[in-house]
Amino acid sequence: MYYMWNLTTRDYLEIIKRAKANGRKAGDSMEEELHEYMKEKNQKPIGATELSMDELLKEQASHGKNVLGIETDEDGKTKYKIIEKKEE
Repeated sequence: MYYMWNLTTRDYLEIIKRAKANGRKAGDSMEEELHEYMKEKNQKPIGATELSMDELLKEQASHGKNVLGIETDEDGKTKYKIIEKKEE
């Protein structure tokens, strides 16, 4: 199962910092640090899927849809907008 997260650059850099402090090296999984950090921020994943992010985007595109945007509010709730392509 893949979980989709909405991270800022600051979030990502903090996760990397924590992973290095825990002895992780380049190429190692930082999933544990990611989950810990997001739990501290009270932010939940925007969704879960069997597909990777690339596969999910390709799947939406194959149905004539685009991912328009992903937003997370102050309470950690995330929503994303999928739109259909306009036929001309």
